Amino acid sequence: MLKLRSLAKPTIFIVVVIILFANYAYCEEAKKEGRASDRFFTEMGFITGFGSASIPEGSYQPVFLIGHFGVDLKRYFSGLKNHSGTLSVFLEPQINPVVNPQTDIELGVGIGLQYLHPVVGNLSIYALGSVGPHYISVTTTKQANGFIFADTVGAGLYYYLTKDSAINAGYRFRHMSNANLADPNGGIDTSSGVIGYSVFFD
Repeated sequence: MLKLRSLAKPTIFIVVVIILFANYAYCEEAKKEGRASDRFFTEMGFITGFGSASIPEGSYQPVFLIGHFGVDLKRYFSGLKNHSGTLSVFLEPQINPVVNPQTDIELGVGIGLQYLHPVVGNLSIYALGSVGPHYISVTTTKQANGFIFADTVGAGLYYYLTKDSAINAGYRFRHMSNANLADPNGGIDTSSGVIGYSVFFD
């Protein structure tokens, strides 16, 4: 179990290094081609919310504190350029306090895909899915703590305040377990409501 815990930090570090390298490479390419934007990320935002799950010791209730960093795939796939919707790959680093059944912590990163499509006026709908390594500190007979994986699906709405900024609200379902790397591994399934704010870059 200690070995698995020791893998969590290097995994997150490697993901961050890859993102930073990709950002540098994109900025250099943008400068060479004279493009207006030198940003790798096309969406940057913050998401918060409240979740609830059931464990033998009572309710498991995390408060979500999530960064959202997305890259529009139209930049890399010409077939998407004339499509009205936006398919993006995203990174969501997070530190989530758990307020019940006792004070605990979750931390980790989610890597996934999000599809955003305009509906009417300033309103768009989205759906997303992500997976990533996490660490949880809760002590429960249902799930071993420490290194774990989180799989998330969700959907919701974006409301654009301006061309380059929007608030969003949605629902997420998350399953956390450790792929039978430790016992017990009953999994923790969390339903949550989230709200956030994003800014967009060309």
